Amino acid sequence: MSVGIFYVGLLLMGVVYAAIAGAMGWLADLGGGDVHVDASGHLDAGHPHPVSGTTVATFLTGFGGAGTVCHYVLNWPVLRGAAAATAYFVLELIFTQTQAGSEFSSDELIGREAEVISSLPEGGMGEVSYTIRGQREKAAARSIDGAAVPRGGVVVIDKVVGATVYVRPKD
Repeated sequence: MSVGIFYVGLLLMGVVYAAIAGAMGWLADLGGGDVHVDASGHLDAGHPHPVSGTTVATFLTGFGGAGTVCHYVLNWPVLRGAAAATAYFVLELIFTQTQAGSEFSSDELIGREAEVISSLPEGGMGEVSYTIRGQREKAAARSIDGAAVPRGGVVVIDKVVGATVYVRPKD
């Protein structure tokens, strides 16, 4: 088997993988997205992962495409083509790790300070605002001990259940 065939195979595998992943993502969006609720009632919309399907598809397509171009178009020997493909892989890792996202796990809220924007009545619900990953978010809130917390108070998030955060006054 020729090295060129290997590169073309990776290119095709990456393109097919990307097409299937895109189609499956589109079909999943029709159903309302991906949300997980575990047995304790904890709601989790997923976590970003460094080795996502997009990263795999981009690597396969880029590695195969660069290898194909270097082998068939530029007529580079195998080592030079492998060096170019390796350089692409290193750049892909760097840019994937530095890419910012606004997604966050509910676990990241634990211990975070928040401001009460709608007072929490005794035993009732209100609303808090907090900053995470450079953006301001709001959530429904309850006091962890059921005590009232006035508007403008600074609280700490102790627990997250579904879309509701449980808070305590900051010491």
